[in-house]
Amino acid sequence: MEGEAARLAEAVHLLPVGTLPPGTLEALAARLSRRVELACHVLPPRELPLRHIPNRDQLDANALLEALEARATADAGLLVGVTGEDIAVPVFTFVFGLARQGGRACVVSLARTDPSFYGLPPDPALRDERAVAEVLHEVGHLATLEHCPDRGCLMSFAGNIERVDTRGMQFCPSCAQRLPHWLRGPETLP
Repeated sequence: MEGEAARLAEAVHLLPVGTLPPGTLEALAARLSRRVELACHVLPPRELPLRHIPNRDQLDANALLEALEARATADAGLLVGVTGEDIAVPVFTFVFGLARQGGRACVVSLARTDPSFYGLPPDPALRDERAVAEVLHEVGHLATLEHCPDRGCLMSFAGNIERVDTRGMQFCPSCAQRLPHWLRGPETLP
């Protein structure tokens, strides 16, 4: 399986979804490239259908993921849609990101990774660190990893920003062992 995953994942492509501050995706790509053994590219914006969840000021993460999956091709690497808007699925009040195990695309929201979302002073470095963690978590799902019961593992479920911060940036030994080589960058392993 690792050979197939390595063949398919030749690059991580970050696609802006909606409007993002200038330089946001470039900074994310630079940080991400230090964590994975893949080229990280920023794609030009493309028109995507953005559907909101009824009676909520949030994008429908399932619909967005489906739109991204329709644009992902098996030979073009991994597609990561990045939005500044809050996202959710109907059964959760919000999600930081969404992916299907073994898929080709995922979506990550920067909205709740930014301290200013919680009424705190903006902290771009903290926002970017959290964003990288969320991208790595979702890419872990694309690499077929499931949520991990180890609360210190990057693949553990985070239902709030405190859990994002406390779980850290590393995969546990069990998850790290199952990672394809391209996700085992120098800063990825414990």
